[in-house]
Amino acid sequence: MPTHRTTLWTEAGVEVREAPRPAAGPGELLIAVRACGICGSDLHVYRGETPRPAGVGPGHEVVGEVAALGEGVAGPAVGTRVALEPYTSCGACRHCLRGRGYLCARRRLLGFGLPGGMAEHVVVPAGRAFPLPDELDWTTAALTELATIALHGLRRAGLEVGQRVFVIGAGAIGLLATLLARAGGATRVGVAARHPQQREMALALGADEVLAPEEAVAGSSVARGGWDLVVETVGGHAPTLQQALDLADAGGTVLLLGVHSVPQEIVTRRIWLDEVTVIGAFGYGRWGGRADYEDAIALLARHRAELAPLVTHTFPLERAADAFTTAADKRTGAIKIVVTP
Repeated sequence: MPTHRTTLWTEAGVEVREAPRPAAGPGELLIAVRACGICGSDLHVYRGETPRPAGVGPGHEVVGEVAALGEGVAGPAVGTRVALEPYTSCGACRHCLRGRGYLCARRRLLGFGLPGGMAEHVVVPAGRAFPLPDELDWTTAALTELATIALHGLRRAGLEVGQRVFVIGAGAIGLLATLLARAGGATRVGVAARHPQQREMALALGADEVLAPEEAVAGSSVARGGWDLVVETVGGHAPTLQQALDLADAGGTVLLLGVHSVPQEIVTRRIWLDEVTVIGAFGYGRWGGRADYEDAIALLARHRAELAPLVTHTFPLERAADAFTTAADKRTGAIKIVVTP
């Protein structure tokens, strides 16, 4: 039986092991992984803030080449460069039929219930692989999943030309939201960033002002409460949902992209009195019959020169443990860490 290298969650973190190589079943593709990003949700698991999935390894920000087609699959052809939409769903429930399979009660995600893509190979349903343009290098293409989350969230929040947008958090998803807000017509973009490399990148991607988190709470050049759309991307233990509500203008919107690992205590008065709308965005699907993934790939290709520096570190698969150590410590200068099998 052929084998391959894959990562697995262990009590100590992640470990690279030899395991049987997966095979494409009916309706599936076998993907030779070329790059896999470390997500903020992976770091929550790594730090012990959320449970470690049993029997699988991390990795859902995956790009690679089609290595084999399962029975009944007509394409994409072997050798096609693809980005992977990393979940499966039933395909028959009301959510799936509306193009929102990410809400399916039977959904499963690579690295969370399904074997992760931080490996030499991974298997996905054929409809979850989207061709990549040749001009996107592998490490920049590994930003596709995060870019799709940011794009889907901004669409759900109703981003409009002329809005003032504030992004809380300047990890990779916050920085992608910064660029996409500017590309979507925002006339002013502010960002709360903690680390020097994040502040520099936020300005490079179109932010008009970058504040330390404590400054964003106190106010900004747009008066506190003066932002049309506030995008929360931090999650974890941070009390950033209340901060987002404080920064939103009357009639404004708060978009929750961060994954909080502890309950949030908020004052709801402004939601009622000022009609502030709070919207969550979990995944990605089909928007007007077109996949969010397709549009995110096109945006990445268009802005590839600006976005390439987001990937600050790459590690070979055998050093996956070092990759997580680096990603978890922003003093290393890390923004986005990519593992390349």
